[in-house]
Amino acid sequence: MNVDLDAVAPRLGAIVCLLLAGVVFAPALLISVPGAGVADYYASGPIGVSIVGVLALLNVVVFLAAAQERSDPATLAGVALVSALAMVLFSLVWALSIDPTLLFSFPSEYAWIENHRWIVVTGSAFVAIAAGSFARSRVA
Repeated sequence: MNVDLDAVAPRLGAIVCLLLAGVVFAPALLISVPGAGVADYYASGPIGVSIVGVLALLNVVVFLAAAQERSDPATLAGVALVSALAMVLFSLVWALSIDPTLLFSFPSEYAWIENHRWIVVTGSAFVAIAAGSFARSRVA
């Protein structure tokens, strides 16, 4: 079976970006305890993590525009790749900058927050892989 990477890669990239945006913004939606430190969690590090979610949402549009060939797919593949690499960098800086005291201060029912940062980094890496595959399919 021959897979058409030109058709699959941008759609897969859009799905992965949408999932990543959901993961990034999950704590804001799921943690409802007043004073839990969610805002501080998002603002950790020099830039915070919200930029990763915003870039993921932007890349949904970029990937879908490429899939529908609304703009030059090669240019869009480059935009997707550069922004995906930026997401990996931003998420790593953020994940390594979170104060452990803040991270472990959430109520026990939100213990999943301890792994959330690494899920965001992993999701960013998957976006970079999808963007790289898409860019590679456009070069070949």
